[in-house]
Amino acid sequence: MEQQISFCTTPEGARIAYATVGQGPALVVPFWWPAHLQLTWQNPLARSFLERLARHHTVVRYDHRGMGLSDPKWEEVTLEAELRDFETVIDHLKLKRLALLGIGFGGPVAIAYAAKHPRRISRLILYGTCARGEAISTEEVKSSLISLLRAHGGLGSKTFADVFVPGIDATTSESFAKAQLESTANPEIGAQLLGFLYKVDVIHLLPGLRVPTLVLHRQRERAIPFRLGRELAALIPNAQFIPLEGNLQPPWYGDSDSVVRVIAEFLGDPVAVDQVVVSKQPAAQDLTVAVDDPVADEARSFIVSLDRVAIGQYRVVRDFTRYDDTVRNMLKDVQHKIVAGIDRSSRKRENHLIWAAPGSGKTYFVQQVAAALTRTICYQECNLANCSREGFLSILRKIDTENKHYLCLIDEIDAKPHEAWPYEVLLPYLDASVDRGAQFVFVLAGSSGSSLIEMKERIALRHKGADLLSRIPADNEYEIPTMNFGDRILVILSQFRQVGRELGWEVQYVEKLGLYYIALNSSLANARQLRELAVRAIERLPAGEDRVKYDHLFGAGDPENKAFWMQSLPAAAALANRYVALGD
Repeated sequence: MEQQISFCTTPEGARIAYATVGQGPALVVPFWWPAHLQLTWQNPLARSFLERLARHHTVVRYDHRGMGLSDPKWEEVTLEAELRDFETVIDHLKLKRLALLGIGFGGPVAIAYAAKHPRRISRLILYGTCARGEAISTEEVKSSLISLLRAHGGLGSKTFADVFVPGIDATTSESFAKAQLESTANPEIGAQLLGFLYKVDVIHLLPGLRVPTLVLHRQRERAIPFRLGRELAALIPNAQFIPLEGNLQPPWYGDSDSVVRVIAEFLGDPVAVDQVVVSKQPAAQDLTVAVDDPVADEARSFIVSLDRVAIGQYRVVRDFTRYDDTVRNMLKDVQHKIVAGIDRSSRKRENHLIWAAPGSGKTYFVQQVAAALTRTICYQECNLANCSREGFLSILRKIDTENKHYLCLIDEIDAKPHEAWPYEVLLPYLDASVDRGAQFVFVLAGSSGSSLIEMKERIALRHKGADLLSRIPADNEYEIPTMNFGDRILVILSQFRQVGRELGWEVQYVEKLGLYYIALNSSLANARQLRELAVRAIERLPAGEDRVKYDHLFGAGDPENKAFWMQSLPAAAALANRYVALGD
């Protein structure tokens, strides 16, 4: 891949250099620290990191005023000024929808933008950053570092290399320091940027953020303490927090694979980060086999019969749908039991256990149950696989001290099978309603094994596992079936409708050939991946179009488009240029 460098102009006339690489939905990276678009791209580790992100996204970066290729003149560094320049780049590119990756200095800017433009943000990722700079260090240390940068750029760059990449080999450390020094037109801008970071405070914006958020922080980094990353995650509603090993601040140093992997999973990217990027032709060949087998015949017959879909007819709760009547009514019963347990004031355990195969939508189901609750009931979500013992305790103590009615989802309850602490920590809270009359309802969800019975057998073998299962009433255990053709079609249709409205479109029709492609594509196995496909398709609609066509599912020049078209016809000729009408 090669990055493309271009320029845009702020309302004040300053020229901002920005770079784009890759193809797909926008992933925008606000300016993170003294950097230079070309020098960063020449760093093999940074380039590899960015290229892996760009496999499924258009990655956008820019140089700060007074740095790199941007205007050498700068104005006073304030949050308002940073936000204006950031908005200039986004508006120049005419981005209607984007994901944000805020690293270090760029974190507060990303938070401020997400708070100001929530409908534009699909995902917010905050790595190695904080919401209040005054808590980074003592006043003496902060003052000394600012003075050092202002007085001697070379010495200051070397000092910050020790802070950002401590313990790394001498050659890499020297290269890091040199890149910082060469990125900055004047040492004063570096000092002002550091002073801004130490003063910025966006903590008041965190409780109001309503975008899916992932917080990543290395546990021993020096630049911005780990505790401030944990604070971010605790104050942003429903944020996921993943502590990472290591002490290196830039994400492309150290174990960058782990960083890219969790980002890719959060964004719903279908390709694993450790796979080699290959042509999409093999995927098309896999589909060649599919279009000739009985599964393809079943999918084709199912889609041919669809003429109009009223999505509300299949609704379980809010935006969660299921095609099969039996499954839909079972899940409605589960929803009512969960809600009744929160409303009921009694000293009974109202805990629930859910098993579902990966991609079956169990997490989204509980999220939609929570979204339908009254405002007097709070919701907390925790993914055990991504939690440390300290982080897990912090979440549980939070809901305990607030003395409110709470629905709490513990996702991946079957994670960390070799650790003793997860169930030990959780057990007292599962008993809180009996012991103290607390109004907590816990939903424990997992995917291990091939059924609810098998998952329970595995849990029972773990430390305190049998004790945990004894806290679940027998009639509060459920198994959610995997999604069938009907479910996947419903998910994508509802997402076309929902995403369209978020971006100002009213989608009325979807081409049946596109639904056929989705039904046969094994890489679109779960609701998150279907959501991402819907976002990309809607962003490709021309002005005034109310139909999602087969071609809108693909980027320009994607070879899979033509390959699937040629392989599926004439067997699927009846699906081309035929549409399913959508209704609420």
